[in-house]
Amino acid sequence: MAVMPSEAHAAIRVDRRRPGLALLIALLAAVPYVIGLVLPYYANDVHLRPADQSIYAYDLGTMWPYDTALGGVVAFVTVVGVPTAPFVSGGVAMWSSFMVWAWWRTLTVREVVLYAAAAAVGIASIAWLATPLANELLMWFWD
Repeated sequence: MAVMPSEAHAAIRVDRRRPGLALLIALLAAVPYVIGLVLPYYANDVHLRPADQSIYAYDLGTMWPYDTALGGVVAFVTVVGVPTAPFVSGGVAMWSSFMVWAWWRTLTVREVVLYAAAAAVGIASIAWLATPLANELLMWFWD
């Protein structure tokens, strides 16, 4: 009887758990809010306006960073990112929660912390939309 070598090759192990990727995507989902809405609001001192003056008295298109060479890129990122960011953030929060729930026995503490941070950032970016500041900035941007 001859012993033949196995035809099976060593399987390549691919780790499907990527908590750093989840956190990165959650942070990137918040970028349109920060770059397109919050940064112009504070950098141009719109937050210091008198209480009786409306935010609509300020033209967002003539303010920094929209009046720079990268203004078109900032406007594009904001126009595309603001409507899609809540869905991406919600997906990251659900994905992170599911990964902790499904793999809780094999995850390291570092992975659990990264998944928890990704879920927290995702939930926080959605919850921020319910604040009065977010409503004011979104209406100002879409005006």
